[in-house]
Amino acid sequence: MSLDYPENMHEFEDKFAIEKARHPETTRDGLMKQVIEDAFQGYLDEAEEGHYDTGKLVGKEIQVIGIGEKLLTTIQPIGESFEADFEKDGNQLMWYLEDQADKVARKFS
Repeated sequence: MSLDYPENMHEFEDKFAIEKARHPETTRDGLMKQVIEDAFQGYLDEAEEGHYDTGKLVGKEIQVIGIGEKLLTTIQPIGESFEADFEKDGNQLMWYLEDQADKVARKFS
């Protein structure tokens, strides 16, 4: 992808360094959470052909929220957590997030 949407730890560390220089309050954990949420949301928006539902990383799961703030479904990480999944193999996590977004779109669209 790019520094806007890192797919591996090397790209993530580059993005973190830039964000930390721009915004000293940026934390590694906070940025990791944002990267995972942004990736899932991008895949979901593409699968639904627009922004209809929202994915939020809450604890160790992604909660997919629909119209009226209704919880549609939750997505579990491959391993212990999405953050650990990203650190282990970012590309595998991205494929997984894309697949899960496609499943949500097919089920709730």
